[in-house]
Amino acid sequence: MSMKTADGRSRATTRPAVRWADACPSRAALLLALLVWTVLTAPAGAAGTTVTDSAGRKVQLPSEIHRILAAGPPAAAMVYALAPDKLIGWPHGLEPGALALLPAKYAALPVVGRLTSKTGGLTPTEISALRPDVIVDIGDVEPRYVALANRLQAETGIPYLLFDGSLAGSPARLRGLGEVLGAADGGEAAANYAARELNAIALGLATIPQAQRLRIYYARGAMGLETVTSGSLLGEVFALAGGVNVVPASGDAEIAKVSLAQIQDWNPDVIVTEDPAIFRRIAADSQWASLKALQDKRLYLAPELPFGWIDEPPGVNRLLGLSWLVERLYPAVFRDDLRKEAKEFFQLFYHRAPSESELDGLLAPNG
Repeated sequence: MSMKTADGRSRATTRPAVRWADACPSRAALLLALLVWTVLTAPAGAAGTTVTDSAGRKVQLPSEIHRILAAGPPAAAMVYALAPDKLIGWPHGLEPGALALLPAKYAALPVVGRLTSKTGGLTPTEISALRPDVIVDIGDVEPRYVALANRLQAETGIPYLLFDGSLAGSPARLRGLGEVLGAADGGEAAANYAARELNAIALGLATIPQAQRLRIYYARGAMGLETVTSGSLLGEVFALAGGVNVVPASGDAEIAKVSLAQIQDWNPDVIVTEDPAIFRRIAADSQWASLKALQDKRLYLAPELPFGWIDEPPGVNRLLGLSWLVERLYPAVFRDDLRKEAKEFFQLFYHRAPSESELDGLLAPNG
């Protein structure tokens, strides 16, 4: 899915089995609304299976699903995690470093394009030519995306599922979509991992008073002056990690452009980026040097391969980034073995565990 700009376009060493909504009671009602979607009339794979997606659309699926078209990068990350052999191809080209971390047969999948882009996305004719059994879209569930789903389904005759992309909703979405796509076992394993991580982080954060939560600025764009807003899908990871995004909400905009003067006025405790060039620029620029984050040596470079750990795509790939982030924000509380956790996540979601040397590269310079 495309993103909107502001100008108008100790994690518990023992991991108790506590529900996420119980760990954060104030979020319970919201999460119920985000998580619930229902498979109606029959189990996955039966003729006439009907699914209600996050937009409340009742979509009838074929009796068998062999070819899945991901509408954009978040959906591709989800479908790849659950049913990699059914993914038709990638929405965009992956960089060599990302491809090297994936099994060869999946790295070799073709680039088929995406349904939403600045150039208009795939046309109905192009979609039909790919012969998908179903289209899966994950991200913001807004009227324009609902309209797109309805239009393309009507024009192509291909079932189109649209699901909420919130990170907090990952367990239910992984489990439910795994059932729908004929990958129930993988969906259950991935859902259990997501629930365990979210629960453990919530329990750890419950020990940190609100007044001690760190204020974060996330730097992106060529100069580090583009960022994500509070309350946005992209900014969700910072809230779940117990941070306070210094950039206020701006309507339904996910991305904002700011000035260095604004950042200096906010004076964040922590600055995070996923871009090595921005990391080097901020570290060497005297105009940033007076910020508290720089004074306290709390400028962090997040890993970005094979898919962003913090940033794009705003999908399940960020679950590992969430673990990485809380260990940097609150090291006295969260002290797990991130290398071990990365291996588990990679094997489960990317179908290949990284080698020790690959982990060294992924986690430097903040591993």
